[in-house]
Amino acid sequence: MITNVAYRPTVRTPGYNPIIWSCQSTKVNEPNFKFVFDIYIDGVKINRIKQRANPTGYGMLDVSTLVQGYLDPTNNSTPLTQGETEIDWNTGKIYSDNENLSRHVFVRVGEEYTYNGVLQIFQGTIDAPGNPSFNLYSGNSDITTLPVRTWAASITDHEQQWNMQKTNEVGIFGGNPFDNNKIYDHGYGLANPLKFGSNTQDLYVFDKMVVSFLNWSPNVTDPQNRPIYAFRFVITSPTGTVYSYDRPLTTQYGFGQRTACDDLVTATLLPKYDIVHILASPKDLVYTLNPALTIGPGWKIEFAGGIRQPTSCEIIDQITVKQTINIIEYCPPLYERVRLSWFNTLGGRDYMNFTMFNEKSISSKQEVYTQEQMDWSGATPVPLNNNSYIIGNLGVKGGDKPYNKQIETSYKIQTDWLTQEEVNLLEGLQKSPQVLAYIHDPNNPISDYYAYTAMVTNSSYTVKNIRQTKLYQGSFDLKLVMGQKIQNM
Repeated sequence: MITNVAYRPTVRTPGYNPIIWSCQSTKVNEPNFKFVFDIYIDGVKINRIKQRANPTGYGMLDVSTLVQGYLDPTNNSTPLTQGETEIDWNTGKIYSDNENLSRHVFVRVGEEYTYNGVLQIFQGTIDAPGNPSFNLYSGNSDITTLPVRTWAASITDHEQQWNMQKTNEVGIFGGNPFDNNKIYDHGYGLANPLKFGSNTQDLYVFDKMVVSFLNWSPNVTDPQNRPIYAFRFVITSPTGTVYSYDRPLTTQYGFGQRTACDDLVTATLLPKYDIVHILASPKDLVYTLNPALTIGPGWKIEFAGGIRQPTSCEIIDQITVKQTINIIEYCPPLYERVRLSWFNTLGGRDYMNFTMFNEKSISSKQEVYTQEQMDWSGATPVPLNNNSYIIGNLGVKGGDKPYNKQIETSYKIQTDWLTQEEVNLLEGLQKSPQVLAYIHDPNNPISDYYAYTAMVTNSSYTVKNIRQTKLYQGSFDLKLVMGQKIQNM
């Protein structure tokens, strides 16, 4: 029988870090003994692994590599770019879930050994043949039957080692000691969003942005208050006029954990509701809240999540850190403005605006094959009079013919003067697996809605001191993928 679970992963473990269980059996000395692990993702068994005990007699299993294959950004149901390019603000939607990028994982373990001359699998809960039935859940101490909640995120090695010691707590997302004890789980205090950037942003009215929060907390007693109920959006004009809107996380606004605001939620919710992505592009968000309202420089947008009153749809308590967006005036610079959006290691997105300080450069490469300069359609393969000349490399009648032409567009972009914290933020830009670039074009009214896939390569920084404050200016090489098939002639 399985008698001791020596190690469980924390309830929130990023999918790109180890997800390990360790257990012990009383049958470890039986002939041909192996632990038999059945791995379940979202309640469905996806694999069975048989493993011998380690030298100390324990069965230890890391399922993270298997889980990563189920964090599927290419699935058609997965919200593109955490909803940044997909939330349909034209139809009143504000939220997006995290479908296919969040998963619930647990394991059932049994034993295999030779008994009465027959190799058999035993249940693990009792000494009887059958499928593995001893459940291995997360190490959360409040709910003992809670699967590990994992998503497309990653923490550093030092954070990982610290987090793995907190097997009976929510771990690093309940207070990260490597980041000023920042809290992401609203069961432990006001929750920060899944980003490294500031909670106060100065944006142009046309800038794109989403903000993501962990939605569900196991560390709240009332199941109805484990998820965020709603966000309150407050818009303030330059003259002080205030407009306030409460938007619950319901199907109407793009998040289906509830159909109506007064519906009850299940105790655990589906994996896709573990994270909520919130539309924060100023112009789009305001249109969704009040299509008749036009905002501009000097306006301010604030929003925060809360829980509801037990008997109504009113928000009573704030449970997330307030996000503030200050709308600033756009003065067309000498060179275009570029806004970069990148997927960060927390599973959300970060942003920064840049200025191009030189013209774009275009490089191209192509392959060439050569045809004989012959005319196969006439009476003779070449003209026989002196007034007819072969056209040559234009290739109408052969010659050098280009194909597979590829074009790469590069920019040199530059930040404003930054603090050390903002420089640290930019480290994630170069590490990110997905970077999008929005190039604002005053002559193209839809340019802010079409992002280019981008790659940031070289970086350099200029440093200066102003009143004992060290400031940095960053320069980056930005390569854009501008897909276009070039004609073959």
